[in-house]
Amino acid sequence: MTAHALTDVIGPTLTDWLDTDEHRDHAWNLHQRITAQHGPYIAAAWLIGMNPHLNDDSPLNAIRNGHSADARAAAYAHLND
Repeated sequence: MTAHALTDVIGPTLTDWLDTDEHRDHAWNLHQRITAQHGPYIAAAWLIGMNPHLNDDSPLNAIRNGHSADARAAAYAHLND
């Protein structure tokens, strides 16, 4: 994954807000998983939207705050609903 690819998906501000390459990689991987089933626009919306599996936090915020495993679990729940 490159930061450029993630920037194309969520924009430069949110890409920079994910302050480590590890966070960007987690976000990109989740985006790709959601994209495979629902398409890129749904995946982008899923990353930034409130998520009931994360107590109405967004997956991006969960990733940034060190809860990548929780964001991944929320992605799996979304994909299996």
